[in-house]
Amino acid sequence: MAAEECGGLLDDQGLCTVCVAPQLMIAPGALTAAKVGSAIALPISIANRSAIERPLFVTRLWSREAAGAWREEHLGWERLDAGQARPVTVTASQLTRAGAHNIEILVAVSSRWRWREESYAFSADLRLTVEGDEEKSGPVVTIGGESAGHGNTIYISGQGDKREVLQATTEAIELELVRAEREERRLGLRGLSETLWIPKNTKMVWRGFPKEDTPPDGPILTPDGILAVGRTRSRRSGGPGDVRLLAETPDGGIDEHASRLISRRHFELYIECNRLILRVNGSGGVRINGEAYGTGKEIALRDGDRIEPLVKVDGALALTVRFQVEHGSVAEVTITRVPSLKKGG
Repeated sequence: MAAEECGGLLDDQGLCTVCVAPQLMIAPGALTAAKVGSAIALPISIANRSAIERPLFVTRLWSREAAGAWREEHLGWERLDAGQARPVTVTASQLTRAGAHNIEILVAVSSRWRWREESYAFSADLRLTVEGDEEKSGPVVTIGGESAGHGNTIYISGQGDKREVLQATTEAIELELVRAEREERRLGLRGLSETLWIPKNTKMVWRGFPKEDTPPDGPILTPDGILAVGRTRSRRSGGPGDVRLLAETPDGGIDEHASRLISRRHFELYIECNRLILRVNGSGGVRINGEAYGTGKEIALRDGDRIEPLVKVDGALALTVRFQVEHGSVAEVTITRVPSLKKGG
């Protein structure tokens, strides 16, 4: 996203690990006693370990036990500056039996740059082992994570134990965060649906344009990851734009009057959160599938969409959008100009 700042260091899943580096830890001394069958509050901290001075925004937090439904936790803050850690509490409320209990924590975070935002979800597993009730000691709850060492044991008073027992961890326990792509799509954080998404390396194909009016077919490779679409000349022709739009007359010439209704940077195209986004810049707006959108509006494009840059000149110029999908991932987006324009202006 913010390639001008970090060079666009993305992994195969579209994550910039330079900008987005959350850390999840159970705080030392943070656990309190509770009777088996009741709840345990697990105070944790979320930290921003970004190697550059980029803030991270923690937007939502959930937890669940076993394969149960996600339960959203209260989150009273959002911004994490680089190097900062802030607390939040996760509740385990179903410790009703002896044995192994699994608590999964899901964290939604965002990286923001200007008007743009990339959102991600990460999950961590916390294992609680509750031993059976005994006369001389209460059940033992052992907390462990991928990075947890030994000795992180919490004693919880049993239902038949009259003593109040309070034990706490002596050191912080780091929980490994793993990218949760399916949950991202299910929660609507990324992708067009649970089964359809557009990766950063999707090939853009241009049809019906003069060759000099578009970039070469392929992924979006501009420094900021944005394609500028409008009346101005393209980079191929020595201009500042990426895709040139001009209206034509019935005899195939350039309609100068209608073309002047197209702004120099009429709209922008970019891939954000595994969606192809159109952002309106021109004062005249655009129409998508017959619906008008004004300046500043952002629309996630879908297969079969029809874009009309000239809202006031019906049918003068349109762009159609088609997806080629492979196993849910859009491998190719074809944008076709209607009518086709063979000559540049």
